Parts: sequence; structure tokens; C-alpha cells
Amino acid sequence: MLVELPGHGQAPMIEAKVEVWAAAFQAALRQLWAAQPITLVGESLGGVIALHMEVERRILLDPPMEPTPAVAHEIRYGNVAPWLQPLITSDDWSLLDSQDQRVEAVCASNGILPQAARDRLSAHPNVDYGEIAGGHVLLDDNPQAVLQLIQKRSPGRD
Repeated sequence: MLVELPGHGQAPMIEAKVEVWAAAFQAALRQLWAAQPITLVGESLGGVIALHMEVERRILLDPPMEPTPAVAHEIRYGNVAPWLQPLITSDDWSLLDSQDQRVEAVCASNGILPQAARDRLSAHPNVDYGEIAGGHVLLDDNPQAVLQLIQKRSPGRD
């Protein structure tokens, strides 16, 4: 199932808070698949939203864990809606630190995270880290690699 974030594409806008979006998605997932294990793939901001959710497996694709020079550039030139700016300029490392279950984080070879943030993700004790070829929108740039990632089980998982 592919979900558009509120305010993106045809999805209506709801309160612009990651926690609110995560709660709405959590309720929908549990209603649709109450008794089934869920693998949640969150791309970009969707990866940050996934950190707020309770599911059996979370895969974060090129998650913007901290403000990046690319985001600052886009905001400076008016390419980011004002309501979206606080969501993509937050520092989400403390959220990752507080996780009680491992997450998978996969950065794009030409993604938005600076090398220092990639290094921090790869060394994080709660993260199974990897990289795949592509740009920031991995579902478009390299869908086959994303599918292979979803189909395999991570180290330490059944």
C-alpha cells in the first residue's frame, strides 16, 4: 500500500505535525491489518514518520534526520511550503536514540544526507544501515533495489 502524506498529491491536509500524521497512519494500518506483521517503508519524511510508529519492521529510505544544505537551499529560494518547513528542518536523532527496536536505514548513493549524517546512521546501535544506488526518491530511482530490500530479512531478524 502506498500512502501520500497529508498535503502531498491528492491527500488533504491535516495538522502539520509528524506525530499527528504517524498516529493517523498507525490507526489506519492497525484497522486494515490488525493481526498481521507490518513492514513499513518510509521514504524521506515518511521515514521520520515511521520512527513514531509501532510496527514489526521499519525501513527508512534516505531519511532527513537533520536539516541539510539542500533543504536550506530550497527553503531560501521559496521552494518549500511554509507549513512543511518545520517538519523538514527538525533534528530527529533523539527520536532514533529512543527506539527500543532496531530500524533499517538505507541512504541513496546520491541522496540528501551529508556524509557525516550517513556515518552517524551507519554507526548507530539501533540501525541496520545500507546504501543503494539512486537519488533522494529511491522508490522512483531504483524501485528494484527497494523491492529486494523489502523482500530480504535484515540481520538479526527471523
